[in-house]
Amino acid sequence: MGVVSRAIAVAAVAGLALVTPAGEEKTNLPGMGADRQLLKKADPTTAGSFDGTWMYVNRDMRWALWARTKDGVPQVRLQFQSLANPEAFETDWDGKAVYYLAGTPVSFELKLGAANADQILGTWSWTLKLEGTGRVETADIVIHRTGYGRTLLLDFQNYQKIITKGGKDQVVRMPVAWTWTKLSKRELLWDELPF
Repeated sequence: MGVVSRAIAVAAVAGLALVTPAGEEKTNLPGMGADRQLLKKADPTTAGSFDGTWMYVNRDMRWALWARTKDGVPQVRLQFQSLANPEAFETDWDGKAVYYLAGTPVSFELKLGAANADQILGTWSWTLKLEGTGRVETADIVIHRTGYGRTLLLDFQNYQKIITKGGKDQVVRMPVAWTWTKLSKRELLWDELPF
């Protein structure tokens, strides 16, 4: 391969890949015997697009993510509903929300950064501070489509949660990745989602 061809190949790869997420990551969670559990992350794909309605559900919460491209820049709006407590909110198209829990303001932000057609980088920040108690979640985010473009991986890199109880902080660091399902290419209403 010639020097010019090699330079073109390197530039093409650099242009397509902002960050390459790891396929497997060891956690601090106990596994079989002395082993630790692994977090398996699906490989990225170029199929599909980000625009549309995505859903993430687990036993404790429901999330909807609406994605659109405006003037060539990706935007997201999220809605959250806890199934464990009365916490719920909806962001604006900048990914920001301020809501109240027990009369105390809580702030949430999913701030998008560098992006291309197949990957979006950003930061996650969720802060709840009550008297002597609280929760602060932070992470760097890598978002890419997986499967045939019908699933989306929200990879929380450098994830940290600080839980304050009785004025004492407990710091939790672990790999976190959520797989979302694409429901529609259009923006569905929350009431239309199959929860």
